Amino acid sequence: MINNNDYCIILAGGTGRRLWPVSRKSEPKQFIDFFGSGQTLLQQTFERFAKLLPPEHIYVSTFYEYVERVKQQLPDMDAEHILIEPVQLSTAPAAAWATFHIEQIDPQANIIVTPSDQFITDTYRFTAQLRSALEYVETHDELLAIGVKPTVANSNYGYIQKGESSGTDDFYHIKSFTEKPDENFARMFVESGEFLWNTGLFLWHIPTMARKLEELMPSVASHWREETRVLSSKEEQQLIREYYPSSLRLSVDLVILEKSENVCVMECDFGWADIGSWPGIYEKMRHDADGNASNAMQNVNFNSCSRNLVYLPQGMQAAVEGVSDLLIAVKDRMLVVCPKDDTTTIRRLLNETQLRAGEDFV
Repeated sequence: MINNNDYCIILAGGTGRRLWPVSRKSEPKQFIDFFGSGQTLLQQTFERFAKLLPPEHIYVSTFYEYVERVKQQLPDMDAEHILIEPVQLSTAPAAAWATFHIEQIDPQANIIVTPSDQFITDTYRFTAQLRSALEYVETHDELLAIGVKPTVANSNYGYIQKGESSGTDDFYHIKSFTEKPDENFARMFVESGEFLWNTGLFLWHIPTMARKLEELMPSVASHWREETRVLSSKEEQQLIREYYPSSLRLSVDLVILEKSENVCVMECDFGWADIGSWPGIYEKMRHDADGNASNAMQNVNFNSCSRNLVYLPQGMQAAVEGVSDLLIAVKDRMLVVCPKDDTTTIRRLLNETQLRAGEDFV
């Protein structure tokens, strides 16, 4: 059953640097159709949550330079449901401001915060389990993370250690959190059976989150609390433009999992993957018999090579021979060839290219 107090915040203001050179500052990953499905990551995310909540209860938080892209890709969304970030900080300020905004509409709201780069295979189970999660936060004075059982020792994910049961099936107090452990620790975590992957999905009831909001955005909170009425859209935008830039540059993951006390995790099994980096894209693409993958398999001649990922612009051809475990990606006069699974290399190459060749290539 749909609860009229349930809302969703889609975080879509990042630059997607881990998916460079395809994801650019001018067109970041959330606005790209990586798999040729006919839908961008943002559109897939919106559609997924529209099956769980009334569409008018879904908000998108994005950087001001991306507002027109959001409007183009979600043409039926009310413009007032696009929350405009004046500067690119991290996900915690964006989630905090969106929570303030929804609080004015519904002080008893239950909120789901989601990244815009998730891959979900079982949307029916996703809807059912997230509905249970919303019911949980409405009746418990706790913040809630959504975790899934790890399948491999992936060092690109965060690991949540389950503690004691919270008294409800599949809900646990959090014992520890480790962000992107090295491969040895990741393997230990998986083998122990005590850890879950952090999906980046978080839920809270606004009264539970109220105190944390004042810590996250003290300057915004102090001025917001001074008001005894609902702010107009113009007044709200003025407040955000003036005080948002002084907010803490923290991720929502860090705030919830490392800096909060009343936190639980729900263990889910709806088929999740993070596709915010090239290893995640590779994992979800179709592979040939040698493990090679491409967004345009019909346009790539793979010969005596294995486990490569080739990403090409539409209509481009490629021939790849005698190499393994490489990322080969092309977009807008920029070619990148590097180890496929090393996300730190992508960041370094991006920074070096920005210094050497300028903003047009990043």
